[in-house]
Amino acid sequence: MSEEFTEMLLRQLDLRSEADNLRRFRANFARAGGGAPPVDFPDPVGGYVARAVLVESWVDGVPMVEWAAGLAETAEERQQLCNTGIDAFCEMLFVHNFVHGDLHPGNVLVTTTADGSPRLAFLDAGIVVSYSEFDHGMLIDILGHFLNYEGYEGGALMIEQTAAQSDVSDAHGFCTKIGEMVNFARDTPTFFDQVGTSISMICNAACDHRVRVHAGFISIALSVKVVEGIVIQVDPAAVVAPRAKAVVIRESLKRKGRALLGRTARPGEDADAEARREAERQAQHRASEERGERERRRRAALARERAAAEQQAP
Repeated sequence: MSEEFTEMLLRQLDLRSEADNLRRFRANFARAGGGAPPVDFPDPVGGYVARAVLVESWVDGVPMVEWAAGLAETAEERQQLCNTGIDAFCEMLFVHNFVHGDLHPGNVLVTTTADGSPRLAFLDAGIVVSYSEFDHGMLIDILGHFLNYEGYEGGALMIEQTAAQSDVSDAHGFCTKIGEMVNFARDTPTFFDQVGTSISMICNAACDHRVRVHAGFISIALSVKVVEGIVIQVDPAAVVAPRAKAVVIRESLKRKGRALLGRTARPGEDADAEARREAERQAQHRASEERGERERRRRAALARERAAAEQQAP
C-alpha cells in the first residue's frame, strides 16, 4: 500500500502525467457526433506542457457547493446536476476504468453555458485510479453481487481477490457479516443511498476477520466517500445506488459477452493490430475459463463451510 502511495505521489511531480490524464478524460467523455460531453475538463495547451510546467485552458466557474448555496433547497437544478455528477463518476469507474481520484469540493466546478444552463467541470487530474483487467472485472462482479443482494458471495470474492496476501481468521464470519449488511439494505431501501456507510461496514468487517481489502478498493472507497459528501451537501435527497446499479449490471453483461465472443477486426487495420487482438482474445478466453473454474471451486468451498457451520450451530 505504501509503495502504491509513493508511486502515485511521484507521478504527480511530473505535470506531463496530469496533462496526459486530462487528454484521456476528455477523450473518454467525448460524445459521438460532436455532442456536448456530460462534464468538462481543462484542455492542456500544446507547447506549454513540461515536467514542471502545465498550462491549461481556463475554466470559469464556481465550486459546486457554493453554487448550490444560491439556490432554493427544492430547486430542480440541484438534483439534475447531482445526477450528472453521479453518472459521470460511475462512467469513469465502471466503463472507462480510469477514475479521477481527487474530486474534493474545490475540484468540482459549475460553469454556465450560453443559454444559462449549469454544467459540471472536473479539475486537477493529477491523481487517477485504474485497475488491471482482472481486478476491474472482479470489482464489477463484487458490486454486482452487492446490488443483487448476494452479499455472502460478494464477500467471498473480496477474500479471493487478495487471498495470497491475507491471513483470514474466519472467512465464513466475514462473508456472513457482508451478507447481513446486504440483506439489511434489501429490507431498508434507504440504506445503500448512503454508500459511505456500507463502505465503512465492509472495512470494519475486514478488520474483525483479518481480510486484506484490495488497495484499489480502498482508493475507490475514499473517492466514493468524498463524492458522496459533495452530492449530499448539494442535494440531501440524492441517491447513488439506483443509478449505479444499472451501470454495473450493463457493464458486467458487456464484459462477459466480450470474454465469450471476442472482438472482431476492424476494416483497414494492419496485421500486427489483428495479431495483438487475437492474442488479447486468447488471453481473455483463458482468463474466462480460469475464472469459471475458480467460481466452481469457490461455490463448492462455500457449500462445505455452510454445511460445517450448520452442524456446529446449537
